[in-house]
Amino acid sequence: MDCCSDVLTKDNPFIPPKGARCPVNDIPPELLSLIFEVGAQSIKDGEDEDEEDEEDEAMAVYWNLESGAKDGVDEDGETTKRSRVTRNDGVDEDGLSESSMDSDATFEPMPSFEVLISHVCHHWRVVALNTPSLWTEIDVSPLDSPPFERVQTFLERSKSLPIDIRIDCEPPDDDEEEDSSGSEDSELGQSPHSMTFSDLDNLMSLLVPHISRWGSIEVAVACYKHMFIFLSAVSDPSISGAPQLEALQLYHHEDAESLTAFAQPDLVQHFKLFGGVAPRLKSVALWGVHVDWCQEWLSCGSNLLDLELAYHTDDVRPSWTQFAAILSGAPKLETLSLCSSGPLGAPHDWCNEGGSGSYGNDYTGVIELHSLTQLVLAFHSPVYVSGLLRRLAFPALKSLTLDLDDGDFTDFAIQLAGPVMTAVPVTSKDGEKKRSLLSRLDSIKLSGLSCSDRSVELMYAELGNLKTLNLVMKYLPHMFLQLLYHPCSVPGQRDVCHVCLPSLTTLSTADVPGDQIRELVQKRKEAGVPLKAVYMEENDEITPHDLQWLKDNVEEFDFFEASDDEFESLVDIEEEHEASESEWEEVDD
Repeated sequence: MDCCSDVLTKDNPFIPPKGARCPVNDIPPELLSLIFEVGAQSIKDGEDEDEEDEEDEAMAVYWNLESGAKDGVDEDGETTKRSRVTRNDGVDEDGLSESSMDSDATFEPMPSFEVLISHVCHHWRVVALNTPSLWTEIDVSPLDSPPFERVQTFLERSKSLPIDIRIDCEPPDDDEEEDSSGSEDSELGQSPHSMTFSDLDNLMSLLVPHISRWGSIEVAVACYKHMFIFLSAVSDPSISGAPQLEALQLYHHEDAESLTAFAQPDLVQHFKLFGGVAPRLKSVALWGVHVDWCQEWLSCGSNLLDLELAYHTDDVRPSWTQFAAILSGAPKLETLSLCSSGPLGAPHDWCNEGGSGSYGNDYTGVIELHSLTQLVLAFHSPVYVSGLLRRLAFPALKSLTLDLDDGDFTDFAIQLAGPVMTAVPVTSKDGEKKRSLLSRLDSIKLSGLSCSDRSVELMYAELGNLKTLNLVMKYLPHMFLQLLYHPCSVPGQRDVCHVCLPSLTTLSTADVPGDQIRELVQKRKEAGVPLKAVYMEENDEITPHDLQWLKDNVEEFDFFEASDDEFESLVDIEEEHEASESEWEEVDD
């Protein structure tokens, strides 16, 4: 029996070795450091999402919830004072206060990966603290306050590496409806549980001296005064630039749909950030945040790949000249998102640009975005969005997202199906039809597009190469779904396909019941143009029989959870539906 036991326990990674020797300590520090880096990156990339149970078990062992008190952790899973390396001010070397670990303290989330591994043992701690790449992500929550020990610690340990910073000044969701009267900040509309203005000032005084190694910065606020403080700090005359900055994401989340002018005139200043110098910027997102639209990193964004402008009132938007300069100065731009934002005024106010320029006398005034593959247009009027398409050309466009539900967009839909605009007029061969913008698309998402049935037919007739279709039917004419069952009725087509969108393989829908999805899948299968993947919004009705049929008749079927973002993310909640199938079957019986 003992011999068998020795065989089973030999080299078993789940059983600790006998004696004082720990094999992992035989790994050279350089290799252990690399292992730590890979572990941190895998968590960042979400590669471990399918192993949550294993992670929970591993964390339970770390906190000794099952094995009793060891290494300074008591039987309740609370860290004792003898296990923590603390300074005289009661803050440990990771910037975590002792009170945060006391048994009567408010529950806090599990420490981050880099903090966990630095508390395993002395050897791991030495290696972790000497691996600067582990400490380059700095997250500041609305509950953090001066002197921001953790921020200081991460700044020190990251050495000279680029740092990624996220600052969340928004109050917790359950505080948004609270009556915040009674404090100076509350009188300014600030939640008592969010970061104060003076706290943000102190935080910026720590971060700005390191601006030369900012790799990315994301700031989310509910009160614009917070954003004003941030913008002021990074626009100080002493700042000569942000040479390593690749991503700038500024979000002001406030309901301002009915506003035509910026709500706080005293904070309307258009700042010039980073001295106008951020040559490596690849991604820019400005939600309800305006800046100096002429500064160099915007008007000459030679490395810019992704630009998102959203929720700007008319008085703070860029002029057409400024907007055109931004697009013309970004030759590598791949994604453009305009959500209730864009050039100031109406299309008839946008003056013609540049004469003939480098195009010669045939220049049409159209700006061609040669590298753009993804376009998002949301919350615009029919006249405005049509004007944009008359002034912009997208010869490489592959993905289009439209969320347009305020008005009649029939003319715009017909415009989409018609010949594309170009910077230089193109003469086609006799009898050859000019290609439309839709004819090049691989993917389209429609969340809102009120238009006539005839215009829907024209659009679908042009989408012969479309592979992925996402329909949110709550704000769409039923024809967008109906045509997927039936032959295309557009006349004048030489090679008429019996079913619209012959190349379609992936369909995502919201506000469509399961029986309609099943019928659609079946008819397209019978017509010889089967769907390979189908995704339904998780709250849409579906019977267990239809669910099983869909799983048996498409290569991939799943549910997704609708989000407020432009693109809805798919999440695997199949187990929840399977768990309730037995209840449905009992009802059917």
